[in-house]
Amino acid sequence: MSFFNELKRRNVFKVAAAYIIVAWLLLQVSDTLVPALRLPDWFHSGVAFILIMGFPVAMIFAWAYELTPDGLKKEKEVDKSEFDTSTTGQKLNYAIIGLLVLAVAYFSYDKFVRGPSNATTAQTAQATANVAGTPSGTVRAGDRSIAVLPFANRSNVADDLFFTDGIHDDLLTQLAKIDDLKVISRTSVMEYRETTRKIPEIAAELGVSRILEGGVQRAGNRVRINAQLIDVSTDEHLWAETFDREMTVENIFDIQSEIVRQIVTAVRGELSSEESETLAQLPTQNLEAYEAYMHAKAAVNEGAYTAEKYIRAQEWAEQAVSLDPGFSWASALLAEIHAMAVWIGFDATPERVEALKAALDQAVATDPDSAETQAALGEYHYRVEGDYFAALAAFKKASARQPGNARMWYQVAATQRRIGQFDESIESFERAMRLDPANPEVASDYLLTLMFNGDYEKGTPLAEQSIARFPKEDTLRSHLAFMHIHGNGDIVEARRQLDQMRPSAGYEYVSLATRLTLYERDFEAALRVWDLPEVIEFANYQSSPSGWRGRVLGEIHLMLGEHDKATRILNEFVARQRARDVLAPKSRAFSLINVALAYALTDRPEQALEAMTESQAIINSISDRMAGGAIDSLAARILALTGQEEKALQEIERLVDTPASRLTRWSATLDPRWDFFRDNARFIELIRPE
Repeated sequence: MSFFNELKRRNVFKVAAAYIIVAWLLLQVSDTLVPALRLPDWFHSGVAFILIMGFPVAMIFAWAYELTPDGLKKEKEVDKSEFDTSTTGQKLNYAIIGLLVLAVAYFSYDKFVRGPSNATTAQTAQATANVAGTPSGTVRAGDRSIAVLPFANRSNVADDLFFTDGIHDDLLTQLAKIDDLKVISRTSVMEYRETTRKIPEIAAELGVSRILEGGVQRAGNRVRINAQLIDVSTDEHLWAETFDREMTVENIFDIQSEIVRQIVTAVRGELSSEESETLAQLPTQNLEAYEAYMHAKAAVNEGAYTAEKYIRAQEWAEQAVSLDPGFSWASALLAEIHAMAVWIGFDATPERVEALKAALDQAVATDPDSAETQAALGEYHYRVEGDYFAALAAFKKASARQPGNARMWYQVAATQRRIGQFDESIESFERAMRLDPANPEVASDYLLTLMFNGDYEKGTPLAEQSIARFPKEDTLRSHLAFMHIHGNGDIVEARRQLDQMRPSAGYEYVSLATRLTLYERDFEAALRVWDLPEVIEFANYQSSPSGWRGRVLGEIHLMLGEHDKATRILNEFVARQRARDVLAPKSRAFSLINVALAYALTDRPEQALEAMTESQAIINSISDRMAGGAIDSLAARILALTGQEEKALQEIERLVDTPASRLTRWSATLDPRWDFFRDNARFIELIRPE
């Protein structure tokens, strides 16, 4: 018998066919599970490797063994006169047919069911980009856009990830300096770390025509950086290079400059002499200082908005500055960290402010015109001085030097709304979103700005699209709920959104949960909300609008008719607030306005008006449209409660048509805390929903 016929007799070909089909099915399952379970890239490659190595083993096994009614036996031990191998062959035929049916079924599911479903991610990304007026998945001819995917850490040392991310971050900073280049921000590309998604899919989600990917490896005093630039439309590698150099700051920035030059050449043409000169500037020549700066940036870039991460970042930034006092990027970053300490409220001492000024002076003395220094100046004016006009001027200078930096456009937008430039703020937020389409924070603040501007018709569908894109971001549901409340008084839909949110100590959850129960006039439920651990945590937080819990609890008990209990709670609240050592102006203003309202509710009009005036001298809707809008809205109720009827009506008339006012027609209509004033016909006319 020929060797070929012997292979057929022993069913080796059938086993091979069955193995190949099973292997293909397993690879499809692996391809589905890797992104779903966020498994590393090597998992899918490992499965493929095992299956490839298993094929010859399976063939040898099929040759050497035979499946008999008595079980698996070595082929040479089978009595061929008593056992017909065609029986096993027939079983294998059935198995192959069954596997083929499974393969065809999976192929049909993948092409006609799962395929369109996978497109949903790109479609929701496009819907989110449509918020900013530019379809994400559509790339026009001549489009000058690029996404730099997170670099792979090829050192295989987890502690080196900060270095790899630092190189990636600085490359994005260099690219952001090119005026007519759309560079997707770090926040939006980080979700593609170790992704198994295909390049065209990523490009469609981010709305870019080119993708850069690469890796960083350092060993001893050497650094190796590889990068490849891909044209998404053709899947062509426009450029690829591996750089292997001695690890110095000069070499690292030389490599970054070369990568930028290749990108710009492929997308637009040669760099201008001015751009080349800018890219050639070294922030420091001290490698140890540069690495400390990278550590500080890595801490700041962590998602959590906590004191702990800023404390860690401060230690690294201070180390970088001490190693190289002329390192302006490090001094500017240290100044921003100090500004956040004051803003968040975990340290607003005079010593902290002086340390901030010292770091800022050092950055200005070294490199006054850099984007980093100007951004730090903006943070100081915004978060410490409350001088939003000066902050806006600094942020605009910073964005002019890095026009492709989404964060700087975000800072411009946030500052513009503080001074009442809501239309301009919306435009700046839209520009930031085009550069940072996968950042829920930008989408959230954009929607918040639309809501404060009273643009509910535009904002509501965009909020729904954003929720589809970022289903776990509860801040978006809060904004959508408030749009329904302020836009058409729909507290049923607002409740539906709140019920899908997780209780948290965040402002958006607390604000919605505490107000909605009042609008529903369920005062017992309102008391239960204020007893939630998360809400208590928020109320006790240093930088929260101080006094919410004590003041509102007193109001609820008044509405329940429990006058004595309410008075006791309000008096205790005032005593606690007066005993506080409030240093930050923002916290002091909110503490005073809440104390003023407590005085008004306990029939102490003179003290109420005095505290209100003191609060508005610190913050009002002229000096700060955002925080001032909240304070002025409470002041209107204080005026009404203290018998200042005409002044109250004048303020109400102004506030219901003022962006960022918390007193809208629908909120005043729904809020039971205005019931005492509903016998005033002019008040009813002013708050009548349009």
